Amino acid sequence: MADKKPIVEKKDAGIAALISVVCMLVLGAPAVGYFYLGDMKKGIEYLLISWVMFGLVLGGYVVLGAFTGVTLCCFPVFVVPLIVDLLIVWDVYLEAKGEPTKLPVI
Repeated sequence: MADKKPIVEKKDAGIAALISVVCMLVLGAPAVGYFYLGDMKKGIEYLLISWVMFGLVLGGYVVLGAFTGVTLCCFPVFVVPLIVDLLIVWDVYLEAKGEPTKLPVI
């Protein structure tokens, strides 16, 4: 008796990356591409990581500005969450292509 493996539908890598980019720009949630691929655990993990990181950067920026009056000197720190979001999009693309991903599952 042969074991039957479930048929897994291969998802298009371009569509997965496009979903991630659109959700990154509209919702700030690039990890939605993982949901499209069916990887719910990784999607939830990186969705939370992305939102928490942006919240910390924004909170630090507001607190720093409120207590010190310094506002524009810390603006480049907003690049860090953007880089993380773009890494998530790249990882979604790699996972959809079936290549080894760069981001770990926590």
